[in-house]
Amino acid sequence: RPSEAIAALSLSVVTLNALSGSIAYYRLGRIDLKTSLVYGSVALPWVILGVFSTSRVERGPFDIILGLALLGLCASLVWPSSPGPAGEPEGDNPSLVLRRLVDRSGRVFEYRFRYRLGIWLSVAVGFLSSFMGIGGGPIYVPLMIRVLRVPPHIATATSQCLLLLTTFAAALIHLISGHLAGMGDLILPLALGMVAGAQAGAAISGRVRSAVLTRILAALLVLVSLQVLYRGAVALLP
Repeated sequence: RPSEAIAALSLSVVTLNALSGSIAYYRLGRIDLKTSLVYGSVALPWVILGVFSTSRVERGPFDIILGLALLGLCASLVWPSSPGPAGEPEGDNPSLVLRRLVDRSGRVFEYRFRYRLGIWLSVAVGFLSSFMGIGGGPIYVPLMIRVLRVPPHIATATSQCLLLLTTFAAALIHLISGHLAGMGDLILPLALGMVAGAQAGAAISGRVRSAVLTRILAALLVLVSLQVLYRGAVALLP
């Protein structure tokens, strides 16, 4: 089935990209491993459900709605906002969890974020990531930055580790189901480019300010949104 084959190919390449990115960001010391493992574990059952729903749900209207939602997330990234929970006293909100990370360069990231809310969001993103075949990165990163209030550098790095857990599970199911049969010649060149790109992206992200990184993420999210909207429009054509 075309929809399953496309999702399988996409998730396989995203898995390799996430593996490369996770290694690079781990070396930089910017991955919140505890959060990524918890969120990934919560998302896994929904990732599996998304895989088996790929060919059973009408994609056109769903893609249009998701594309518009992604554009909304993009707008939220660039729209000025009031200070987040990191500026609130720790005792004022028991739902906030304190994190303190020190990266390889010695830069300290100390922040409080909406940890429990992230668990619930992982359910939705886990399903969408495998159902849409986009891995979830375009959804996770803006949600972590804008909704959970995780610093952009940590959100970008942590999402890679989280994606590795979820996309690997989804790609493995597609592999066992035979949806990747005969796709080796497509996966290899795409994977080489994605792996190299992940290493370059991690290196560049370590050298830019948070505001600049957020704008770059927003620009990339626009491209993903337009792709999803186009796919939805094509699916609705007679």
